[in-house]
Amino acid sequence: MRGEIIYEYRKLNSEDQKEFRRWLWANTVVGAILLAGLITLASKLPGDESGATAQNAKTRIQAKLALPIPTPSARP
Repeated sequence: MRGEIIYEYRKLNSEDQKEFRRWLWANTVVGAILLAGLITLASKLPGDESGATAQNAKTRIQAKLALPIPTPSARP
């Protein structure tokens, strides 16, 4: 298959070869950007918390602690 692609590329005229190289380069750049994004997402480990996440967790805990403790009502 690789030989077929090279053969087809060599059959192209110089303008088409130039256009193909440009297309291939653009796809390489887009792929590299997407790969960098995936690596960034994968490097965020589940145990890691950002400042905002830690602040939200702290706020939730404080809100739970501030709730009044329900007491059993007196029954007649």
